[in-house]
Amino acid sequence: MKKASHLPPWKRPWQWFWLVLALASSLVLIQTMPSGNNMRGDEMDMPSPAAAFTADSPNVTPKRHGKAASNTIATPASPKAEGSEGGMMKKRHSTSTTNKGWWSKVERKASVIGKLLLMVSIAAMVGSIAEARKWHLIFGYILGRFSRLMRLPAIVSIAMPTALYSNTAANSMLVSSHAEGKIEHSTLIAGGMANSYLSYLSHSLRVMYPVLGAVGIPGALYFGGQFSFGFLFILGVLLWHRRRMAGKSNTDSGEVGTTDSHSPYEAPLSWGQTGIKTIQRVCTLLFRMMILTVPLMLLVEWMMKKGLFDFWEQLVPDWVNRIFPPELMSIVATQMGGLVQAAAVAANLRDHGAVTNAQILLAMFVGSAIGNPFRALRRNLPSALGIFPAREAVTIVVGMQLSRIIGVIILIVVTALFIHYTH
Repeated sequence: MKKASHLPPWKRPWQWFWLVLALASSLVLIQTMPSGNNMRGDEMDMPSPAAAFTADSPNVTPKRHGKAASNTIATPASPKAEGSEGGMMKKRHSTSTTNKGWWSKVERKASVIGKLLLMVSIAAMVGSIAEARKWHLIFGYILGRFSRLMRLPAIVSIAMPTALYSNTAANSMLVSSHAEGKIEHSTLIAGGMANSYLSYLSHSLRVMYPVLGAVGIPGALYFGGQFSFGFLFILGVLLWHRRRMAGKSNTDSGEVGTTDSHSPYEAPLSWGQTGIKTIQRVCTLLFRMMILTVPLMLLVEWMMKKGLFDFWEQLVPDWVNRIFPPELMSIVATQMGGLVQAAAVAANLRDHGAVTNAQILLAMFVGSAIGNPFRALRRNLPSALGIFPAREAVTIVVGMQLSRIIGVIILIVVTALFIHYTH
């Protein structure tokens, strides 16, 4: 079962069933996509005034000039001919126009979706290479000196870089040292919070590259803001620990790296292995995006053009609607299922001119503020309770979540004020 769980999706029959179903659903959504202008700034499906006039007025014939015009007026078609040949030609023309219009919609959507998938693939490829070659572990050299500056014991200096690729292993080191009396209670909490931040940083890097490929600048500002506020909080915790430990000698005073044998460090993959892993990861991402993200993008666009989010404009004041339009609700809702899916939906809305970069950033922050507490209860707290004593586990998880909520609220306010004064 464990081996089967690591199989790529294209080796699972049910995944192909979902892919076929997703593609069929996407085609249906494209075919039934309303051509109205209910999405703000959307002029993609709007017909020209001349085409609209012609379509609404079938009895109006285009103007003709010169001899062709006089011949047309002088020799009108007989009613019988018009009823037989004219009707058949009209039917054929209508069928060909319908087929051509449907296929042009598919081509247009395929072009937009293809460009998005290409950007996401390139970004995911870069991220996969960086992870396989463990380029992010260069922070380990910096963390060693930084931990000594904060008067952290040597075991914490080893645990912090370990948290970049295994938070469980890093926290287990701290708990074992605390049980043996080598580190104090305050060091256990400070080290656990630092490990939590570094683990969050490492996991976010895996998602960051596809998100950057999808939305660009809003994604960079989103991760930059989250990382910066998290670092400031951890810096405050470690400065508190440094002051508390001032004048005390560390019981675990060994040199950093003397207990490397306890670290589950894995060497970087070779370039050949890195290439295979990168191709497999990118193909897996594209496969899953075709199953989930593409139908979701089209569904959100379909709902917007149907006007299903118009109630938002009636419920909130105009200034709120200007800062947080109804289109952003779809990004926030999608982010509950994954940041990559939300970024793809946001990129599609931006291509239609429905949202701006600043509004995408605001929606991502709001989605983070709503989703973080649920993720903490579902994943972070049970994991911490399985490693730390109950009191320490609750202290670490609650402290980290409060810092993230406060940070993201500040970022939401700053982004909303920017939109208010610049739009």
